[in-house]
Amino acid sequence: MTYAREFPDIALFGWSGMTDNLIIRNILDSMSDSLVVLGSEGQVLYANKMTVDILGYSPEELAEKGVGLLFLVNEDNYDFNQIFVDAVWKKSINEYSEVDYKHPDGSTRRLAATTSYLLADGEHESTFIGFVAIFKDITEIHNLRRKERELTLEKERIAKEKINSLHKLAMGVAHEIRNPVVTIGGFSNRIAKNESNSEETRQYARNIFEDVKKLEEVVDEVQQYCNLPEVHLSLGNLAAVMEKSIAQLTLRAGERNIRLVLHNFMPEGTEVPFDPALVKTALLILLENAVHFSSDGAVVELGAYRVGDQTVIEVKDSGRGIREQDREFIFNPFFSTRTHGSGMGLAVVERIVHEHMGKLEVESEVGVGTTIRLFLPGNSSVTN
Repeated sequence: MTYAREFPDIALFGWSGMTDNLIIRNILDSMSDSLVVLGSEGQVLYANKMTVDILGYSPEELAEKGVGLLFLVNEDNYDFNQIFVDAVWKKSINEYSEVDYKHPDGSTRRLAATTSYLLADGEHESTFIGFVAIFKDITEIHNLRRKERELTLEKERIAKEKINSLHKLAMGVAHEIRNPVVTIGGFSNRIAKNESNSEETRQYARNIFEDVKKLEEVVDEVQQYCNLPEVHLSLGNLAAVMEKSIAQLTLRAGERNIRLVLHNFMPEGTEVPFDPALVKTALLILLENAVHFSSDGAVVELGAYRVGDQTVIEVKDSGRGIREQDREFIFNPFFSTRTHGSGMGLAVVERIVHEHMGKLEVESEVGVGTTIRLFLPGNSSVTN
């Protein structure tokens, strides 16, 4: 094989000398990507060995037939062909794009394509020679991305079905339990207040009444889950909502000498799309949980920052942490590690975040503490 015969214009690259040519060709042929060099009129000046695998044509075929006969005649590769059309006829480079390519072997591959101008240094200025096109086979990566998107959509579908099912269950529980609870509470209270009953009987009634009150609290929390309003997004000041949430729990935390600290890493004047009332509800639940599981004198931190187009709200405590076997259940209704917890609080948080089209992330270590992050999507804006 003699490249000088196959690619007579190769001297335009400024490669002079047989040794230099061999070194450069060996380097280009060792690439894992396909490299094709086009002249200003679309003629193929050079192609490396990987072009055979990625595009399905040898350097000899490309040099002999050109991109017109090999590529442009195939309408199935419209987006791929457009790269050459833009480069040769429109003199427009494409810094990066991803296109499907129908390979001559019948398979469809996903290629990452880049083009750039090819210039030769002259005595006073550079001379335009043509274009360099590089194609990288990203089929496997593309398929993994597609599967990841499919898994994400399936996960979202399952989460939505779970929330809808829980909503129906919660409504049924609240409806069926509230009436008998009210009746039991009313009668036990009357028995406890009736002095004609023995002290033992009245104490039993008081015990029943106290347990009924706890059951009513559970029903109220279930009712709160059922009655959560629809999310109404608006651009607002998240920092203000965070400050109000901390202020509302400062007194309770102070009873145990627990300090609530706010870290606002959002740019000053930033507004994000969220529902202030619902996000405040979620923050109060998370902060109350963090305070409950923290030891006296501890610090509970609430922070916010941006990651890409997402706003991240973070609640961090140094409490006892969550056991690994409990981690997957903490957002389930009626699951709680608290002695008198209903298990509805984190279920409410999950629903609020889901209604914001966001996601939750839990990081916890037993004996060290727990960090819960709320990811809320949406572009922010900065007010003057």
